[in-house]
Amino acid sequence: MMICNKLVLRAFGLPITLVMIQMAFTVGFLCLFPSSLHFGSLRDVLRWSLTIPFLFTLMLATSMLALDYASMGALVVVRNVAPLVSMAIEGLFGEKVAIDAHSVASLLSIIGGVFLYVSHDLTFSPVGLGYMLSNMIFSVLERLLQRKMIALEPIDVSKTGMMMLNNAFALIPMGLLLYAKGEHRQWHQLRQLAGPQWALLGLSCVNAVGISWAGINAQVYVTATTFMVLTNLNKFVVIGFGMFILHESRSWQAVCGCVVALSGGVWYAMSRSAPAKPADSAGKAPVPAGK
Repeated sequence: MMICNKLVLRAFGLPITLVMIQMAFTVGFLCLFPSSLHFGSLRDVLRWSLTIPFLFTLMLATSMLALDYASMGALVVVRNVAPLVSMAIEGLFGEKVAIDAHSVASLLSIIGGVFLYVSHDLTFSPVGLGYMLSNMIFSVLERLLQRKMIALEPIDVSKTGMMMLNNAFALIPMGLLLYAKGEHRQWHQLRQLAGPQWALLGLSCVNAVGISWAGINAQVYVTATTFMVLTNLNKFVVIGFGMFILHESRSWQAVCGCVVALSGGVWYAMSRSAPAKPADSAGKAPVPAGK
């Protein structure tokens, strides 16, 4: 998805327009399967529609703008500090966050790797960093609220119904953002797209449907922190594509920073998924006589 988006953005450079095309495609696709759409009550629909689509808009917009201002490698590597953001926000939301020596050490290695990479990324910019950090905050907030309404306090709306509400309602604030950025005055650039670029745009729309479906269903099984870590661990190929095909930063310092940051992400994921050790029998309270 990131590779498709980056290539399309290089062709016409309209990030908000691209997101809106993908949203509209998702809504149209879901309309082909009306039997899968279920909206149990107006209260549940409003609970979802008045919160999640707004964060969904901010998450997608900042992600696309970050991709427009920075390299794919920078976006992938910097996102590895997302566990720090998600742990802080999860703590505020009352979710249990376990911290141990392995978690701390892995997070420190992530931070060190990120710093090493961005300090040798020629296309890295403060504006891009700002969008990346904003994207992490909005992503965690959206995942936490989704998880609450899907797994903790379930609402009576089908998964495809949630996708429909996300993409349909998000078109409104996304349209306002598009108008504010003046992208509607640049739509003539769409006529410059060649056949392969239209194919990439279509592929990104198909990917948008799949990612939206997978993202909603994942909330049933994992916390926001785990979700953020897992989404970062499949990015080695993306970084390699950026380095060797798009000629992004590939100095030895950038490569080392990338490896350290992503390896730290793997280490952190393993430390978070390790089963808790059983309590020491010697530390158990004695059983009263006669019990």
